[in-house]
Parts: sequence; C-alpha cells; structure tokens
Amino acid sequence: MPIINRTGGGGAASKLPEFSCTGTYTLLDDGDGNWRIKFLTSGTLVLSKPISVDIFALGGGGGAVATVTGSYMHGLGGGGYTHTYSGVVIPAGTYSIVVGAGGAAGSRGNTSWAIAETQYYADGGYAGTKIPITTTGTTGGAGGSGGAGGNGGTGSTDGSNGVNVSYNGNYFYGGTGQGVTTREFGDAGGTLYATGGGTNATALQNTGNGGNDIGHAGMSGIVVIRNHRAA
Repeated sequence: MPIINRTGGGGAASKLPEFSCTGTYTLLDDGDGNWRIKFLTSGTLVLSKPISVDIFALGGGGGAVATVTGSYMHGLGGGGYTHTYSGVVIPAGTYSIVVGAGGAAGSRGNTSWAIAETQYYADGGYAGTKIPITTTGTTGGAGGSGGAGGNGGTGSTDGSNGVNVSYNGNYFYGGTGQGVTTREFGDAGGTLYATGGGTNATALQNTGNGGNDIGHAGMSGIVVIRNHRAA
C-alpha cells in the first residue's frame, strides 16, 4: 500500500490516480485534485487508466574523487542532472521506472528515467577528478550543480557552477552546473535537489547530491510524476 501524505486538503481523494508499482514510492495528495507520486526506487508501474502527467527526473549524483594522492587537488562530485517533461499522455499499461544510483567514488552517477528510456530521462552527475597542485584546471564534477573544486569546499546549488578553490597560487575550478534550477518541476517552491559535492551536500539518498568528500559516493536520484498542470 502507498504512503499517502495529504498536504493540501480539499477532499480530492477520489481523483488520485489508479496504479500499482513494485518499487518504493510515496503518493502525495496536494489537494484540489492535484497529486504527485515520488518514486524512490526502481520498479514496474501499472496504470489501469490513461493519465496526462508531468514527469520530473533526477539522475544520480557523481562520486567524489576516489583516493588521496600526494601533491594533488581532489575534486568532489557533481549533482545529478534534472529534467522536466510537461503534458505527457500515458496510456493504460505496464511501464518501467528507473531511479539512477549515485556513482561510486571516482564514477559518474546513473541515469533516471520513466516510461520510455530515451524520451523521459535525466543523466547522472560526473565524478570529481584530481590534478597536480602545480596545474590549473577543473577538478569538480559537472552536473545539475557542479561539485566543488577541492575537498572542504562548499557544494553549489540550484544549477550553479561548483565553487573554485585556490591553493599555492593556482585555481582549481568547480564543475559546470546545468544553468537552470534543479528544483522539482522547475517550480520556485519545489524541493531543491542535486547539490554539488561539498561540505553542505548531505549524504541522503534520492537527493541526487554529489559525493561530498574524498572516497564518497554520490546519492541516488528520483523520479516524480504529477497530474499535468498548466504553466
């Protein structure tokens, strides 16, 4: 049975979608006939009726650089990329939901997708890298929000580039962010995801956060489906 969180009221229970899913998910009643399903793990979705939805996909976060090497700077992982698809009509039937795992230390995060792998997806963030401290270059992983350019840096948020770090007169650049908000469905008040690896990137699954310390993995992504809402 789903967990139903009634966040908006309005007596709209009869308008909740008719479905089943083998994965772990939370069904949110936003009130006034609006709803969201947050898929926390991969699974098989079965719809008994056609629905028109918006899909939000968040890839897994990239891992931080894997190991410490003397006289090198060590970058942190990029947050998972995000993408919103609006007005998707899904016929009744059986479909896959895939929630991308975070990348292991030194590895890219995995892609999240729903319904059709090549149509409704978001890629994982890139891993942090390391370069000699006598070199200037990019060490933070690219992603939804870029990873910090060095261990102990602050993770970037909401689509911004990773924080740069200065050491021994050289700059080590954070990874490139996606340049648009990483909030759920792009809404100003939506949940913020995909923090780039850094001191403020919490190690919580389904956030898409980048690996926040040397040797740390990135966090898994999420897939969210809601009833289609006009822009």
